[in-house]
Amino acid sequence: MNRKTLIAGLVFAGLVLATVLLLRSPEKGTAPAEGTRGPLAKLKADAFDTLEVTKGKDTTVIKKEGEAFKIVRPITYPADKDATKQAFEALTKLEWSTIVSDQKSRQAELEVGGEGLRVVVKKGETPVADLRVGKTANQLTMLRLEGKNEVWSASGISKWQFDKDTNAWRDKSITSFEEKDAEKLQVTTKRGAKIVLVKPAPLDGGTAPEWQVVESTVKVEPFDKSVPTGVISQMASWKANEFVDQPKPEETGLDSPELTATVTLRNGKQQTVLVGKKKGEEEFYVKLADKPQVFLVKKYNLERMNKRPIEYRDKTVCNLKADELVEVAVVHDKDSFTLKKQDDKWKATRPANFTADDSKVSNITTSFSEWKGQGFAEDNSPRATGLGKPTAVITAKSNVKGHGCLLKVGSETKDKSNYHVQAGSQPDIFIVPKWSVDRILVKLDDLKKK
Repeated sequence: MNRKTLIAGLVFAGLVLATVLLLRSPEKGTAPAEGTRGPLAKLKADAFDTLEVTKGKDTTVIKKEGEAFKIVRPITYPADKDATKQAFEALTKLEWSTIVSDQKSRQAELEVGGEGLRVVVKKGETPVADLRVGKTANQLTMLRLEGKNEVWSASGISKWQFDKDTNAWRDKSITSFEEKDAEKLQVTTKRGAKIVLVKPAPLDGGTAPEWQVVESTVKVEPFDKSVPTGVISQMASWKANEFVDQPKPEETGLDSPELTATVTLRNGKQQTVLVGKKKGEEEFYVKLADKPQVFLVKKYNLERMNKRPIEYRDKTVCNLKADELVEVAVVHDKDSFTLKKQDDKWKATRPANFTADDSKVSNITTSFSEWKGQGFAEDNSPRATGLGKPTAVITAKSNVKGHGCLLKVGSETKDKSNYHVQAGSQPDIFIVPKWSVDRILVKLDDLKKK
């Protein structure tokens, strides 16, 4: 072998060795060879019992105690069981995939830099893992061990499972129980109105009995059985929208609540909710009677539960089937009209020489069947309801003796979504959805056949 051949052989061998080393050591920003292990051993459920989650400047420490989870810093409060359990379980499902980058300059882009979400996993006070949890892409989440530059992709874990401040980790439950366990409901108002209802235990093999009124300071006949069912359904798993810490009693009104509702369960335990003042137009202050925590609840989140005793009364405004109607008269300023059924056909008898559109007439005549209000006005005075001078009067006549409806329409409610409506001469004023009234109070131009 001459010298040139030997040199060529050595050069070739060197190139082969360099190639092997290059393949075994990934370039910056590339993934390692298949089969590379992650930077940490797989976490087992019994290997940790504490999470320290830092989002921005907000650090929350959560401990697992048996099957329960509790926030221990910056406050002491029960943690949201579902959210916390999901976070703990995600760590046990974590599977390391590949290195995405080891360039520090890319950490912010991958959301794992020094300002990124930090999750410290501990057993007692001993750290088990210290992770920056970054963005999720293609079902893989970016992770970086604190103090290291390598950014890994991983499965089984997602950023949203940890990306919460302290309030988001807190248990927002106001009341919680099994609906079937409720046997008594008592509701009282600030003004002294009261209703007490009971639901007997179901007989073996029999159907569950319905709620019954055993005491009421206001008339609730006919009784609307759907109301207590809705109240119990709401309270069985009722969650707040926000927390109010260290509120002023005069601000919340909870020292003299507008409404108090107590549910008694079959095991004798009770849960009592106090409903206080409004905050703005869309929120209310709420708390449990035996606990200091005050909550804010959105109006829509409170509607099924916030029922005064009078609200347990049936709210039927009018109930005339289309086939029994013989006349509908509306007195409404320039848009007054009268429709009469003649030979099974509807005709407009007022205004004179007016021909109504059959499809529009049908919309009106079918509106009186099982027509219900939303509730009852708290203030029945003519000034509050606008019924001192009604904006409209609706008369519906029936071919059945004793049937018929006379409805006076007053002013809109403050939120512009309902009208005050008086049925006949009864003193209590209905709150009726605006859309259900407006389908009758049509403009003549819209009713006219084109």
